[in-house]
Amino acid sequence: MKKLVTILGAVLACLVLAGLAGFWALVHIGDRLDAEAKAYVDDAIPKIVGAWQPKELLARASPELLAAAPAEKVEAVFGVFSTRLGPLRRYQGSNGQATMGFGLGQGGTTTAAFDAVAIFENAPATINVRAIRRDGQWRILQLVVNSDALTAG
Repeated sequence: MKKLVTILGAVLACLVLAGLAGFWALVHIGDRLDAEAKAYVDDAIPKIVGAWQPKELLARASPELLAAAPAEKVEAVFGVFSTRLGPLRRYQGSNGQATMGFGLGQGGTTTAAFDAVAIFENAPATINVRAIRRDGQWRILQLVVNSDALTAG
């Protein structure tokens, strides 16, 4: 009986240590992904909204974004943004985080959600970005621009 308790105790200790090691690895991977996603977003946003060039968004778009917003729609919307907001004057950075998810039959997915503040010539805006990481590359899933200048009549 003593031998059985010793073996069970050793197995339990190994499982606890493996769980702690896995948790530690996930925390460090999560921190790295957060920093990587933030760097991607903070590099991409000023290029995309700086002069409202649709090609800058389309070059970084995920297949899902391209399916939902073809080039013609992006060009039309960016034309409105350019008129209402004007060119970028100051980018104030983003805040957010990456999230790792796992689905049965789908495998793992890493996405990120960030909010950024940008000051344009005509008005400030908040920019919400969702990105996805595939094959080591971040791509933009969604870009939403919120500003009073866009809702004013």
